Amino acid sequence: MKRKRADRADWPRIAKKRFVQTRIDEKEFCGYVTLFCIDAVHQPLWKNLSGQSICLVDQGYLWLQQFPLNAHYSITSIFDAQGNFVRWYIDICKQHVLDEDGVLWYDDLYLDIDVSPSGQLDLLDVDELDDALRRGLVTPLEYELAWREADRIILAIEADRFPLLWLSDNHKDRLLKLV
Repeated sequence: MKRKRADRADWPRIAKKRFVQTRIDEKEFCGYVTLFCIDAVHQPLWKNLSGQSICLVDQGYLWLQQFPLNAHYSITSIFDAQGNFVRWYIDICKQHVLDEDGVLWYDDLYLDIDVSPSGQLDLLDVDELDDALRRGLVTPLEYELAWREADRIILAIEADRFPLLWLSDNHKDRLLKLV
C-alpha cells in the first residue's frame, strides 16, 4: 500500500506550491477538500491517457482533492494554468485520515479511475494492485475492497449517479479564496 499526503510534501517535481485544506459539511458533500496550487515545477508531468499525451502537472496548474468522509476513494480534479478542466483522477484507497499536523493522508490501494472531460473512463494500475497482492503489500481483503470500490464507482459514473464530480468547480472557487 502506498501512503500519500494530500499536500504532496515529498514531491520533488514541484519547486514552489501553495496548499489549503478545509472541511465542508453540506448536504451535497461532507468531508475534506484540499487545493494544491502549483506555482513552479522542476519538470512538467505528462501521461499517456485515453490514447493521448496529457499534461497533468505544470506551472499554474491546480489540483483540487475531495475526500468524502468514510469513503474508500479520493477525487483529484486537475485544472490547467488557464483554469480549464483537464480531468478527474479517482484514487481507490483504504482510508484517509488527518495526521498529527492536521494534514490529510491516505493509503492508496493502487487502482485509479481516470475520467476525461468527455466522460471516457479508464481503470488504471490493475497490474500494480495484482503485484501488491502477490508481494504481500495488500491483504486479500484490501484487494477485494479495491475492486469492489472501483466497480461501484465506475457503475455510478456510467449511470450519471456520481454527483461529486460536478462539485469540483464550486469547491475550487471556494478554496481559491482561502489560498
